[in-house]
Amino acid sequence: MRIVHAADLHIDSPLRGLSRYEGAPVARARSATREAFTRVIDTCLEHDARFLVLAGDVFDGDWKDAHTGLFFLAQLARLTPIGCRVLLLRGNHDFELTRALAWPSHVHEFSAPDGKGRGMHRSFVFPDENVVFHGVSYPTREVKESLLPHYPPKVAGMLNVGVLHTSATGARGASEHLTYAPCSPADLVGHGYEYWALGHVHTHQVLSREPWVVYPGNTQGRSVRETGPKGCVVIDVEGTSIARVEHVETDVMRWYDERLVLTADDGLDDLFARVRERLESIDASSGDRLCAVRLTLEGACSAHEAVIEAPERIVDQLRAEARQVSERVWLEKVELATSPVVPLETLRRAPGLIGDLLRHVEVLRTEEAESDLLTLGRALDPLAKKAKRELEELRIDLGDRDVLLRALADAEAILAHRLTAGEPSEG
Repeated sequence: MRIVHAADLHIDSPLRGLSRYEGAPVARARSATREAFTRVIDTCLEHDARFLVLAGDVFDGDWKDAHTGLFFLAQLARLTPIGCRVLLLRGNHDFELTRALAWPSHVHEFSAPDGKGRGMHRSFVFPDENVVFHGVSYPTREVKESLLPHYPPKVAGMLNVGVLHTSATGARGASEHLTYAPCSPADLVGHGYEYWALGHVHTHQVLSREPWVVYPGNTQGRSVRETGPKGCVVIDVEGTSIARVEHVETDVMRWYDERLVLTADDGLDDLFARVRERLESIDASSGDRLCAVRLTLEGACSAHEAVIEAPERIVDQLRAEARQVSERVWLEKVELATSPVVPLETLRRAPGLIGDLLRHVEVLRTEEAESDLLTLGRALDPLAKKAKRELEELRIDLGDRDVLLRALADAEAILAHRLTAGEPSEG
């Protein structure tokens, strides 16, 4: 017998903060959670699964409209021909659905406990497969206490599967989520079930093998904080024992957080070449997935002057390079954090004109010189009026001290590079 265990599908979750530019696959990104769930159902069909366990956060809050529910029901209907039954638990994101539709007969939903900790459907017994599933849905969005006291004892002579949406102590990635229904792996092991199907933490991991305590991770990464393969797990059952647990990838868009460190000899052409090489490597390992890449360029390099003089042009060119590599490769965001080959602090300490100039710039950063800095900003008023639309689009306020400080740092770097071009560095 096979059981498929998935969690944290967050179907139709809104993806915020996506960079918009010509050719950006925003529409495909927004459909990724649906496509990933379709692959979960495909996995059930391919493995002739007898049960599909959904351990919470199937949805991402109340539905915007009924289309989310209708999509979900249409996918569940694909399981009917193989007799696959669904065990559904609600987590902190889907504890209440005001638009909820009636589930078909092969879907079994765990109820939440009442005020005294008693639930109507905490266990579902399937004698034909000799398996019993235990679970407790969230009664509210925030569950601060452990739900384990609401789980019944093990049923002797059957395979016992516990379904729980929890922040298990020691789980990788748990700190990235709010702590709900906390428990420890030792608590779960001591409860006596043969398998714990967990949800809430989006990183796939096995916390115990005797018995099995498993997070499948989410089925589709939704931001750069969720890099790497995402999917569900397939559980092979022999009698009342777990024979094997296999992670199956379901993500259709994979997130990458890439940092590329440039060296002193790397000019602009080298920068583009190295980025292209990195993107080609990502594309080669992606299969048919969309690759959403957050790219950070850093390091002291010869390309720094060009980077800070025309950052928008550099980013546009990098995106063009990505398109040439593959239509599947998407530079979701580019962060330019390069630095000059000769450290500014070294130049600032040096005697002579350049050192004097840079020391004067440093004075402008002090709180005592704040009025001078804002005076400089006001001196740019004529420029601000001419470029009002462009500044608004870029969200640049020349009356903002932090904006002026960033502009000052860029100007300082350009000035230092040009004044020292061709000069040998000290040391």
